[in-house]
Formats: sequence, structure tokens, C-alpha cells
Amino acid sequence: MKKYFKYFAIVTAALMFNCEADDPTTLSDYVGFEIGPLSTTVPKNASTTKEVNVYASEEASTERTYSIQVDPASTLKAKYVVPGTVTIPANSKVGTFSISVTDDDTLGFVDQSLIVRFQAEAGLNFGNPVKVNFAEECLETLVLLSITTDDWPEETTWELYDLSGAEPTVIHSGGPYPGAANRKKVLPFRFCLSAGEYGIVIYDVFGDGGTSYEVTSGTTVYVPKTASTSAESSARFTIK
Repeated sequence: MKKYFKYFAIVTAALMFNCEADDPTTLSDYVGFEIGPLSTTVPKNASTTKEVNVYASEEASTERTYSIQVDPASTLKAKYVVPGTVTIPANSKVGTFSISVTDDDTLGFVDQSLIVRFQAEAGLNFGNPVKVNFAEECLETLVLLSITTDDWPEETTWELYDLSGAEPTVIHSGGPYPGAANRKKVLPFRFCLSAGEYGIVIYDVFGDGGTSYEVTSGTTVYVPKTASTSAESSARFTIK
């Protein structure tokens, strides 16, 4: 019995040691980004800068510089600048680096992400990559069109009209959405709209409908969730 308890104590101690080693807060020479995802907006046809913090588990008497790089999984298409290194000053645990992004036609009102990670370095424990989301700034009303497809998303198209003028004008459109990945899926589209009258039209090429849609802005519902049942379904809404 004594041998059993002795063996149990040794195994328990080993497990506790391994658990502590997996906990980044107990690691020495640990360097990590601030907790993400982070988000910011970019003024139209302008640039913005986003600062990202980097933390070390320990201070050092001299400054420390680490290499960073953009992860290929990033979705940001607009022009950006990310430095190749980040420095933590002497006698400090915190460093910062800046990401610069310039608005262009590829940056809309749906978040695009830039993922930054550390380059591996012997003897150091690095944290997970940080995701920074960017979207174009909207100074008017940011509207969300949510389209929920059926089993045949390749049949669905849509148009958003500006009805404020003498004639209806298509200002945004989309579809079709072929592929199994788009079946029974919520597709979000964001637009920055000024005050006025608008119309949304959902088309089904087969003519039997099946797609549903709604238009909102935060807690404001402009078009409640509506199911299309034919070749065409439409709704009007007003932004004040």
C-alpha cells in the first residue's frame, strides 16, 4: 500500500509540472500580442494607423527586438504597411508597433482581417497571432442586408435600389452564389447609406423562391425577415 501511494504521488507531481509548463503565464522568456481580435475603421480615401501592444513576461536591462510577419490567412486586400520587427524598450515589459492601412475600392464596410504573428526564435516562447480587423468608416447609416439562402443558392441574385431620384437606380447588387458551401447560409452585406428611400429586390431564377432576407442597422429593423416565394420579392425602406 505504501508503494502505491508513493507511486501515485510521483505521477501527480509529474502531471502538475506538465500542466504548469503549458500555461503561458508561468513561462519565462514569454512574448505575446495583446488579446484580439482588434478592430478599427479607415476614413474614406484616407489612411489610418492602428497600434498593437506586445507584452513580455520579464523585464530586461537592454531593449529586445523580435521579428513579426503577416500570416497568409489574412483577408485584407487594401494597401497596408506592417513593420518587420517590434521592440520592447529596456527595463520594460511592453512594446508597440503600428499598422498603417489606406482605404481604396477593395476596402468596404465588412471587416477584413490582417493577422500578424511572430517568427520563431530559439529559446523564446511566443504567443498566438493577433487578428486586426479593418473596415471603411461610415459617417452616415451603416445598413446590414442579411440574405439566408436555401438549398439552391445558385438561383439567387439581388439588387439594392436608390428610390430618391426621378428613376430607380441600382446602387449595389450580388449573386448568384453557387457551391455547397453557400447552401442554407446567412450572407451578410453592409452598405453606408445616406437619408432617403431605398428598395431591395431578391430574384430566384427558377421562380419558386426559398431565400429569406432582412435589412437592419444595429437594433433598427428596416425590413423584417421576409421569405421569397416566387421569382421576385421586394421591399421598400426609408432612412431618416
